Amino acid sequence: MKTLPIGIQDFPTLRERGHVYVDKTKLIQPLLESGGYFFLSRPRRFGKSLLVSTLKAIYDGRKDLFAELWLEGRCDFAVHPVIRLDFSNINFTNLPLDQGITEWLRINALEYGCVLQSLNAKDAFRELILELSKQSKVVVLIDEYDKPITDYLLEPAKRDAHTAVLRGVYGLLKPMNAYLELVFLTGVSKIGKLSLFSDLNNLQDMSLNAKYASICGYSRAEIELGFPQYLESLAAKFDFDLETLWQSIKHWYNGYSWDGESRLYCPFSFLLFLEQQQFKSYWYETGTPTLLLELVRAKQLNPLEFEPKRIDDAPLVATALDDIDPISLMFQTGYLTIDRLYSSLAGVRYDLTFPNFEVRFAFSRSLLAFHGHAVPSAVSGFANLLQGALERLDWDEFLALVNQILAGIPYEIFRREEAYPHSLLHIMLLATGFRTQSQVQTSLGRIDILLETSTHRIVFELKTSGTPDEALLQIEQNQYAAGLESPVVGVGAVFSLERKAFVSWVAQSL
Repeated sequence: MKTLPIGIQDFPTLRERGHVYVDKTKLIQPLLESGGYFFLSRPRRFGKSLLVSTLKAIYDGRKDLFAELWLEGRCDFAVHPVIRLDFSNINFTNLPLDQGITEWLRINALEYGCVLQSLNAKDAFRELILELSKQSKVVVLIDEYDKPITDYLLEPAKRDAHTAVLRGVYGLLKPMNAYLELVFLTGVSKIGKLSLFSDLNNLQDMSLNAKYASICGYSRAEIELGFPQYLESLAAKFDFDLETLWQSIKHWYNGYSWDGESRLYCPFSFLLFLEQQQFKSYWYETGTPTLLLELVRAKQLNPLEFEPKRIDDAPLVATALDDIDPISLMFQTGYLTIDRLYSSLAGVRYDLTFPNFEVRFAFSRSLLAFHGHAVPSAVSGFANLLQGALERLDWDEFLALVNQILAGIPYEIFRREEAYPHSLLHIMLLATGFRTQSQVQTSLGRIDILLETSTHRIVFELKTSGTPDEALLQIEQNQYAAGLESPVVGVGAVFSLERKAFVSWVAQSL
């Protein structure tokens, strides 16, 4: 079996060492043919840096690296000087950003035998473009364009200083058009994009262009072509047939979409799954979404709104630095994705949802830890206890555990509204890993929460007044159990906003 390309973002290294490469060169070809200015936003760990490295290899004339790939025989591999700004490697932590960029450009210049005289990033960038254009038109590749901003979103002074530097550097690109063959920028977010690229009105945003929806990430067909022996090994390990294995893999890792049609796997998660042969949250474990959690709380966003969330395209195109939209940030960073797209004369609208179980499960646990002021390990233990109580249908233990978490939420931030305890219970149930749906529409009403364990379907009706028996009667009268797989259990529970706890409950088989 070919070696898995885990953590390898350099195209020449990947090809020379014989790692598996999922061929994306068919989608790259239109960029080469049209030239111009392109921007692509994708979440972290999705292969953006590998894409940039692939473009560099093409313009370096490395035809040998493309043997048996789509681009072989379809590209002349004409050599062009390449300026690559990689903000994951540019030093702006210990140095001022302007100095860090200038030092990087000087190193880039030395590769072509040039010595830069300019003392600041903007002038050094201009000088390098003009000098290299004496050889041929220049290619500019900018990776993680937004990192100096997104790393300091919670430090406005430094963030704004970095924005000013980057605006000057990026602002050079349009006036230097006559010297440039291709400009390609990638990043995670579109935060501040409008202000950074205000002078770059010829920049084509590929991020939601259906033609490029699969330029990063793996499709099932690509996986079947590139990793057949690994799939066979996994099927044997889990004692599954291949289709059953695919259903499990799809549940955990599939679902990312930028056009509402193609469904992709995050390469990072999928490759680690193949290597470790365990279903777990690989992608999520590489970063804690602290800013997202703080925004969700600051904006008082109800977690019940996360899926499905219908919006127009404005939050997906950009978001302001001084007023970040949490839904926009969740989409751009990969915590939400496009489930469906609606296009009409009135414009485009999107249904957003969590891409898969990996993200939904892990994010709910982080959200629960954040709300309950608990460490993730404690939440994990709590969720396991909650799961056990649900499996045993032990409602006294279940509600006692729920009240334990609710008691940890400071009184002054606990919102006195009916939807708030509902949303918190929804998060707790998601954290168990069981399929959880809220506000499920039926012909006679709307189920508050519908939970699916391995053995039961559980219908919750929540009240902030009245009695549990009245809540249970509503379940029966509205026939919420109709059409559900048996056995079904109905749970009526009353929550006291004053006491910040569920105070009474009743459960019975339906």
